[in-house]
Amino acid sequence: MSSRPGLLLALFGGLMLGVATPPAAVPLGEWLVLPALAVWFCVATEARRPALASYLFGCAHMAWFSWSVRHVMLPAYVAIVVVGGGYYLLASWLVRRMPAGLRGMGFGLAVAASFWLRAVMPEIHYPHGQPCHCLYEWPSLMRVAVLGGEPLFNALLAWVAAAGYGVWRSWRIAAPGWGVARRRLSGTVLVAAGAVVVGNGVVLEAARSAPGRTVEVLLVEPGLRTAATLQLAYPEWRAWWDRFEVERLVGPTQAALAEAPPVDLVVWPESSVRWSLRERDVAAGGSTRPFRELPHEDTLLLIGANLLRGRRATPAAFALGLPGGEVVGFQEKQRLVPGGEFLPFLALLPDSWSEGLRERFRAALGSVPDAVPGSARAPMETKGGVPFGALLCFDNAFPGPAADRVARGAALLVVLSNEAWYEGGGELQQLLAMTVVRACENATPIVRSTMDGWTGWVDGTGAVVEELPLDHGDPLGRARTLRVTVPAGQGKPPAFGWLRQASGAACGLLALLCGVLGWAGRRRDRS
Repeated sequence: MSSRPGLLLALFGGLMLGVATPPAAVPLGEWLVLPALAVWFCVATEARRPALASYLFGCAHMAWFSWSVRHVMLPAYVAIVVVGGGYYLLASWLVRRMPAGLRGMGFGLAVAASFWLRAVMPEIHYPHGQPCHCLYEWPSLMRVAVLGGEPLFNALLAWVAAAGYGVWRSWRIAAPGWGVARRRLSGTVLVAAGAVVVGNGVVLEAARSAPGRTVEVLLVEPGLRTAATLQLAYPEWRAWWDRFEVERLVGPTQAALAEAPPVDLVVWPESSVRWSLRERDVAAGGSTRPFRELPHEDTLLLIGANLLRGRRATPAAFALGLPGGEVVGFQEKQRLVPGGEFLPFLALLPDSWSEGLRERFRAALGSVPDAVPGSARAPMETKGGVPFGALLCFDNAFPGPAADRVARGAALLVVLSNEAWYEGGGELQQLLAMTVVRACENATPIVRSTMDGWTGWVDGTGAVVEELPLDHGDPLGRARTLRVTVPAGQGKPPAFGWLRQASGAACGLLALLCGVLGWAGRRRDRS
């Protein structure tokens, strides 16, 4: 390539990375992640206008994989795209300041650091659309996550892509030299392959070490279409929801339990009930409304509801004993959805602006999100004595809550999620990809019960075992159930926990160090 790349190549590369992001738009499209990252490296190091080109690349990628957010609120979608492009610009800025010999590895570190930063940024954390999520259907590769989580896997993918681009560039214009380019690619592939081998060894050994217990789980997917309820006035909505609970939750659960012996755990998704529990009542061992239609005494019903603390609420998962509805355990949601469960940066805005923002959300969602995050709690237990941890929706997207549950002894993780806001969009598969990462990181099986998909389970090696196919043909939705037998995990985290916890920050610090070395070298040359 003799001419310097321009904005058109950046746009093409960002869209190609979008095509690779779950759900991949074409067969085997997930593998476009490597050439897309190679285009990003090319843009970062050689574009005529690298800052603008990198920002355009990032905006194109964010716009593609976040498209379903427009169903919730169009301004939020625009903000995601406009702000999100800045993370790609930051990574490219770091790469351009690195020494030429370190740019391949430095690009991997910078890419990993930028996605990690987007996922942990206070108030506006957004972990979707990471490069490693593209390969969630390849569990033998995803097991790299047990070593260093998503940051390590992202770094390896970007490093391999940069080395591959170096070989292509050497073939075209002999810079770098052919031998140098081949050695860099070979070394990079060997490092990545070594990480895959070690990751597979750790995860598979953890699976073999599990005690052999199983848990019978009934997953209920009510098929709620959120948009269908937002237009209803309160009396109509109240009547509709009463019918929804009977027809989409209690009825299908009762029918499924009648067909086979009792299960250990029945799971209803987040937001499946519209009543709340006060903290003082839960602490005193109080009960909820009884479910006499579900008489199995050895079964726990896991539901998502609000835990009230004064005038504010924390989403939580409650384990109820049947048929009386007594609360036998609960876990709180730790990661809230920006804009959906709280309004970011609201306290920093002038009153007139903040009130206008509240009104916009009230018009779009029916209420102003004002939840508070919860704290970590000990796992719950089935009547058979298997400890399990609950993850409320967005908790599934971050490594911390799942790792905490397993560190406290959970041998099974249960996700209760309401993803109906996306109306069948790509976020459903992106959250599934995050579930696969969480399973690999903790070598622990995960079951998912959602409002309208994706419902199923992933074993402790990261393989999707059983699922309800996504079904969005009926605008009113329909209830479905899935009964699964899940082998419990070993109830303790696998090795390399310290590396998983520190990998994102470590990639950021190393990328910054590479940038400083490049800046110092250029300053010395000028002197």
